[in-house]
Amino acid sequence: MQRYCLETSFVIDFLREKKDALDKYRIIKKQKLETTSVVAWEILRGPKLCGRVKEYNDAIKFLERLNILPFTLTSSKIASEIELDLKEKGRSVNLIDILIAATAIENSSKLVTRDEGYLNVQGLEVEFY
Repeated sequence: MQRYCLETSFVIDFLREKKDALDKYRIIKKQKLETTSVVAWEILRGPKLCGRVKEYNDAIKFLERLNILPFTLTSSKIASEIELDLKEKGRSVNLIDILIAATAIENSSKLVTRDEGYLNVQGLEVEFY
């Protein structure tokens, strides 16, 4: 069974019922769906900080259906390698994205995203929607 790590852009688009995200979900829903603890935080922080209770509760309900991958010491080592590699190549990636990518790599999970910046991360399997 394929493991799919749902990245922030996908989760937001899915919760907002965007067609591309819904179509991708229909294709992968019977696989092992997971996300990272960092993505979960990103998804929850906006509605929580802005007092959008329904949006926050909807996000919690969706996230509870997923396997949440923790950011571990191994993830930290992988993230350090990713950051160094990108720096040496003169490329920049958001630090949060590096943490997400490292966690997906550690867990051999294919990242589902629309963010093309992840293509710069060596060793990361990416699937666009």
